[in-house]
Amino acid sequence: MEDGFADVIGKAQRGLRLSDTELAEKARVSSQKIRQLREGEFDEMALTRVAGVLNLANRPLCELAAGEWRPKPIKLEGLAQFSTPYHDMKVNAYLLWHPDGPEAVAFDTGADCSALLAQATKRKLAIKMILLTHAHVDHVADLARLREKTGAPVYISAREPVEGAELIEEGRTFTVGRLNIETRLTWGHSLGGMTYVVRG
Repeated sequence: MEDGFADVIGKAQRGLRLSDTELAEKARVSSQKIRQLREGEFDEMALTRVAGVLNLANRPLCELAAGEWRPKPIKLEGLAQFSTPYHDMKVNAYLLWHPDGPEAVAFDTGADCSALLAQATKRKLAIKMILLTHAHVDHVADLARLREKTGAPVYISAREPVEGAELIEEGRTFTVGRLNIETRLTWGHSLGGMTYVVRG
């Protein structure tokens, strides 16, 4: 998992469409404290109050903030995660497909898209679209090769342009095979990143 506790808070806040002021009032903390939490400053009491308002599990969130929690691995048919080293960290990319169809979507490229491409070939999947969560170099490092090998169009938030990607706004929807994808803006380590809600 790449998201830190600050990313989780920002995404949950955005998903619930709560402003800093609204969240601060409901959690009984200051708006400044909300901003500090989203910037990664760990304050257990404030985080506990905010977690309750955002419907987040308090203990795991505090453990994540303290560097003590990792999610249990899950298997989901139609989803593959690829973690590639990038300098002193790991970065994730994902391949998503409907189990009943041959069309897939790639989310980000990671530092090296070789394993993602190999999985698509192994499963006889055609990557029809590349959706970028944000423009940090570790998430787009192998974009040119992924685009060249798949011929797939690339999309990213209009707030974080990347050369060769079509800029999109929140609320855009896509259909790939039996997958329906809706875009939502993300708060967190990226000011204008995109979250994708997939149904299918």
